[in-house]
Order: sequence, then C-alpha cells, then structure tokens
Amino acid sequence: MGESRYVHLEGCKILRETAAAFRVEYRGEEFWLPKSQVADAENYVDGDDDVTLSITEWIADQKGIVVED
Repeated sequence: MGESRYVHLEGCKILRETAAAFRVEYRGEEFWLPKSQVADAENYVDGDDDVTLSITEWIADQKGIVVED
C-alpha cells in the first residue's frame, strides 16, 4: 500500500470528541472523522475553533468532503 495523502480542511470547529473520533463542522456541514484518519489528532480537543485539520484523502472521499484549493 502506498503513502497516505492528506487534504487540509481550513476553518474547522471541533464540535465533539470521543475516544476514537471527532465531530467536526466544516463549511456548514458536520462530519464524524476517525482520529486514526486525522494527522496529529492528539493536538485537537472538543471546542477548538477555526483550526486546520489534515485528513487522509481516503476519508475525505468516503465522507464526500470536497476541498477546494
């Protein structure tokens, strides 16, 4: 399997956190993102606002998240 590629979600808000995932608001939509698919997940906590999350392209595709450059 090749290297994981990441996309960057700017301006996210962490709405909720569990042991395994974040509930994130991005561009007016809400998504559950597994922490295993978020780069440096340990740096984020419930309530963080206006953060940039780097997530794998795979999970972005699975969740239907469109990232514009």
